This record gives sequence, structure tokens and C-alpha cells, in this order.
Amino acid sequence: MGKDRCLNITRLLAKDIRWPTSLGAHGSDAMHTDPDYSCVYVTIETAEGIAGYGMTFTLGRGTDIVLLAVRAMARMVEGRTTASIFERFGQFWRELTSDSQLRWIGPEKGVTHLAVAAIINALWDLWGRIRNVPVWRLLTEMEPE
Repeated sequence: MGKDRCLNITRLLAKDIRWPTSLGAHGSDAMHTDPDYSCVYVTIETAEGIAGYGMTFTLGRGTDIVLLAVRAMARMVEGRTTASIFERFGQFWRELTSDSQLRWIGPEKGVTHLAVAAIINALWDLWGRIRNVPVWRLLTEMEPE
């Protein structure tokens, strides 16, 4: 991590946010005739006052299930340091997606991965904020492994 500050993650918050787009069939197509664009919005807070924000989208029904999955995974994020996550980000992603109990309901796909996406997006945002750079710059400055 080098120049990164090591912060203490204190809390992961998650909200279910919805837009009634089905009222006007906005964003609909032949397969998805009544989408209500929705997202699970995640905030990861640190003791030092810096927060990261991320989300994952659904088409309405099921957002509540993704929200529950994010909340079930919060224990794997809260109480950790940013260094323990960012120094081995790939391994941390595998920890989230391979939880011995949660993977039973969606290994390699589905609700589990939608929930992980919101958490990982919030962590990328937090990392960018720690470095005071946009996430795209953080990514382009990384060395390939």
C-alpha cells in the first residue's frame, strides 16, 4: 500500500433505494417489461471520518434480498483495517464470495455477487478518497500482477 493511510473500518451501512420507472415503462425492453430501477447503496465508514460509497443495481423485486446479503456480509468488513483489505484485495474478494455458508445460496453468481459488488465498489471509492484521487486514476496507476 505504500503511501496509503491505514484506516479502521467501523461500520457498513446499506440502503434500498428505488425509482418507480415501471409507471412509464422507462428502461423496459422485450424481456424486462416493468423494471423499477433500484439499487443497494453501501456506505463504509471509518473511525478517521473518511467514507466510501458504492452500489449495485437491480430491476426492483429482489433488491431487498440483495440488501439482506450485504448486511449479512457486513461482519466481514467491519472491524478491519483498510491495509488488511487493500494489501490483498483479490483475496478479500474471494473471502466475501466464498463464505462457507453464504456461498451455498449463490456461488459464482446471483445475489451473493450483487452484494459483493456493492461492497467492493464502496471499498474502491474509499481507497480513492484515502489517496485523494478518482478511482479511474487509482486503477490506471496500478502495476499488473
